[in-house]
Amino acid sequence: MTEGQRVGRLGALRVGDLDAEQAALWDSVMDGPRGAAPWMVNDGVLAGPFNAWLHIPEVGRALAAAGEVLRFSSGLPAVVRELVILTVGAHWRSEFEFWAHSGIGRREGMADELIEAIAVGNRDAVVAHSDAFGTAAYDVVRALVATGHVEETLMAALQGLAGDAVAVEVVALAGYYSCVSFTLNAFAVHLPDGVAPRFGNIS
Repeated sequence: MTEGQRVGRLGALRVGDLDAEQAALWDSVMDGPRGAAPWMVNDGVLAGPFNAWLHIPEVGRALAAAGEVLRFSSGLPAVVRELVILTVGAHWRSEFEFWAHSGIGRREGMADELIEAIAVGNRDAVVAHSDAFGTAAYDVVRALVATGHVEETLMAALQGLAGDAVAVEVVALAGYYSCVSFTLNAFAVHLPDGVAPRFGNIS
């Protein structure tokens, strides 16, 4: 890697820079379902958290694999899955995460009004533009990211609507995308050129 080439706060790792482990992670991302995203490679560098994870490829492959299962083999309805991810991204003010998953959410049928309600933390508007399952998931995730705990009544509402396995998946999804948010925020992963920050952050 040429000295001085950086993405946010980390060195930019391009294909020619990679060792075997890093190349395996790159290939697993690009050959998998994420690789279809038109913004996945920006100026020869993997977008989102993946450039960071290339610096720790063994851990990065495990994280990328977990995310692939949670996103593409999920038992959650797509709109609820994206609601959870956006709720996490909005709480942590993670610019890239919220931008990327706003687009994914729209393609899955999320209303702009719901996305905006999540961005500003307007629960009444979330309720107005979601169903009971989405509202229950929103309440659980908001409690988790705000306090690290969930009241019995909130979890019981989610379990009553969706069952134990789905409730566990909601929590796992929130935890995973908190990790993604931390990675994006800590290393100031930039938005694509021309995209305005939603939360006024540097990334």
